[in-house]
Amino acid sequence: MAEEKAEKATKRRLRAWPAAIALLVCAGVVTTVALVAGSGGAAKPYDFNGDGIPDLTVGLPGNTVSGAARAGSVVIANGTSTGPASTAVRIDQASPGVPGDPETDDSFGQSVASCDFDNNGYADLAVSSPLEAIGTTEGAGMLTVHYGSSGGIYNSTTESFDEDTANYPGTVAKDEIFAYSLATGDVNGDGYCDLAVGQPLDNAGGQPNAGTIKIMFGTPTGLNAADTIEIDQSTQNVPGGPEAEDRFGEQLAVADVNGDGVGDLISATIGEQIPGSSDRGSLHIMYGPIKNGVPASGGYVDAGNVTDIGEFVGSALTVGHFNDDAYADVAVGVSDEEVSDKGAAGRFAVFYGSAQGLSATSRVKLFDQDSPGISGGPETEDYFAASLAAGDFDGDGVDDLVVGMRSEAVGSAKGAGASMILFGNATGGLTTKGAMWIDQDTAGVPGTVAEGDHFGWTVGALDTDGNGRVEPLIGAPGNAAGTVTVLKVKPGTLESATALAEGDLGFSAGSDGDAFGIALAH
Repeated sequence: MAEEKAEKATKRRLRAWPAAIALLVCAGVVTTVALVAGSGGAAKPYDFNGDGIPDLTVGLPGNTVSGAARAGSVVIANGTSTGPASTAVRIDQASPGVPGDPETDDSFGQSVASCDFDNNGYADLAVSSPLEAIGTTEGAGMLTVHYGSSGGIYNSTTESFDEDTANYPGTVAKDEIFAYSLATGDVNGDGYCDLAVGQPLDNAGGQPNAGTIKIMFGTPTGLNAADTIEIDQSTQNVPGGPEAEDRFGEQLAVADVNGDGVGDLISATIGEQIPGSSDRGSLHIMYGPIKNGVPASGGYVDAGNVTDIGEFVGSALTVGHFNDDAYADVAVGVSDEEVSDKGAAGRFAVFYGSAQGLSATSRVKLFDQDSPGISGGPETEDYFAASLAAGDFDGDGVDDLVVGMRSEAVGSAKGAGASMILFGNATGGLTTKGAMWIDQDTAGVPGTVAEGDHFGWTVGALDTDGNGRVEPLIGAPGNAAGTVTVLKVKPGTLESATALAEGDLGFSAGSDGDAFGIALAH
């Protein structure tokens, strides 16, 4: 009986924890990395020690640190030729050199993103603490940037930024969750990777929760406050205008969708109301180069003009080259979408890039659990496509997609969670040929299906063994203290699956509610 009560308490905590983030849609914020032309001698994202192999990076924003519940941490295990090392380091605000102090509900590690901001051959890590109090202002939010070195990023140079930092744009305000979303890429074309920082509940143009994005530009000395700019929907060449509850910057990605060699910044603006329609949500595309505080041009894709999409809830946003042309493609999760009269069954859309960028009416493809070749069937609150991540899983030179279904029922286990993998094709883009369904009841996948595990709450993608093939990562933050499953796949074939918990990386087993795996590398 005591075990049953403890299990129920765990599930309640998991469900309650993300709700604390100002009622935002999904706690597993997708952060997307896309290096573009001119990266020079920069390290691969997440290769913090410069050995050529990316390092597994996992956020656990529910971790208790120095007695402070949900202060949050990030765990990093070095990549090796056989995958993630069996030991890791844990970074939080009690670690040497990390600014601030662990406090209840800081949520350090809620979102992570990596790039080599100073081009010194070691990747750097950006970490958000969106509920960090600044002075007496609760929920203001903070960003820390941890610079890589030959020894990795533990006890390395670390800087912190918030809206009270000297020369940093913006004004600290309660519950505006600065740094809620993060994305990296070269958006000004100078060869240095830049950091986009989303603040969807920021005031813009006098409108509450209209949302803003800060852009921090890479330099030979890294990121700094003085070079940071702020854009919103009143900025020149950014479509639309700031309105209450737009939530511009809710999800962010950077990719070269028009093939001009410069990264383009994409925002899933989930609250944008479409005039004359009940539809809501849009994609804002800020085409690079972004110079002098202004994008070169702007693009706009709204839910009202995409057939069979009623709302871009912004559950997920990721980028990849799903075919073999010169243009990056964008996948958008619409996990609250009704499918076959099932509310929040979920769907996702893929927008294929072109010389004209992204379009709402051409080069668009939709997938849901009613699509031929997709396993299962739409059910209420499956939240299909609650999380998305892209990478070349089978080594054919074309990117593939892993799709999270955070609350999919498996048998009678509600909220057990599942994921699907769809493979790209050089000529046709993403297809369902060879598509794979993965849950904890799949042969070869460790673990046991259980109610509220939320396997697939967050998904990620990283080449953890440095062999050139990216591994899909499946986060299950409700599986006790949380797990991350590292897969190796080819079309129709699960080659291997390894489940990692805190105890597998040299730490104690962790505590229920740590939410290990709710933030993953992309």
